[in-house]
Amino acid sequence: MSGKTIISACLFIIMLLCRTTGLSAQITSLSVFPAKIMQGDPFLTQIENTEISSIKKLSFNGKKINIFSYQNKPSALVGVDLNRKPGNYELLVEFINGDIVKKNLEIIKRDKTEIPLGIPEKLGGNTKTSQEKLVTTLNEDNKSLIGIHTNKKTLWTAKFISPLKNIFITDPYGNSRKTGAYSIPHKGVDYRAKEGAEIMAINRGVVRIVKTFRNHGKTIVVDHGMGLMSFYLHLSKFKVKVGDVVKQGQIIGLSGKTGYTLGAHLHFAIRINDIAIDPVKFFELFK
Repeated sequence: MSGKTIISACLFIIMLLCRTTGLSAQITSLSVFPAKIMQGDPFLTQIENTEISSIKKLSFNGKKINIFSYQNKPSALVGVDLNRKPGNYELLVEFINGDIVKKNLEIIKRDKTEIPLGIPEKLGGNTKTSQEKLVTTLNEDNKSLIGIHTNKKTLWTAKFISPLKNIFITDPYGNSRKTGAYSIPHKGVDYRAKEGAEIMAINRGVVRIVKTFRNHGKTIVVDHGMGLMSFYLHLSKFKVKVGDVVKQGQIIGLSGKTGYTLGAHLHFAIRINDIAIDPVKFFELFK
């Protein structure tokens, strides 16, 4: 048997094995961005060299994750809770044919700074009674913002943009506000914004909440589909109503100082399946 005949026979056997086992000439793998993930970070995972139709389930730490198409690849957004214990966690994809691909991810500890923050006179000032009422009502406000209805499909196709034309961070995500005997985690980012500055929708979505809260002030929540929500707090004016479909860059409200705030600014937050993550790191996923 000649050398060419042997090579041809080997190639035929390899092709036959690929067909009978359902394997591809390309190796299916899991890509994760960013490479380093801290407590409170979001990450984007993409399943390489396969189709969504071939996937049975994708999970992180045993919890199922929604899959959508992004950059023509099966993709998913995952939020890591700010209080998630640092360590190694498993990302797993199971295929319809029974194949399984795993990837271990390390969650790194986030440095958290505690800063003092008083209570404005409009909410009772810096008294023990006001502190207790603040914590109680904050919990009530936050509970009402959990489990908001979300579209079963992604409502966006373009990359995400910032909610303000000019971005300057005055208080980052992850710090704790020391208010009397209480320490309140800051699960969003504060942007400098004079009163009346135009606030934009970061992407296409459906308005789910337009409401004035005691502490969050005038608040808008936009659903971008599959559990991804953007939150705009302390506004002075609403420009949309519940049920509106908004476009990326559309003016949805004006910044202000309503609720628990010592001055005008925009508190902006993003949640992925009810997990509040660092908005700055979220935007970096789409650069």
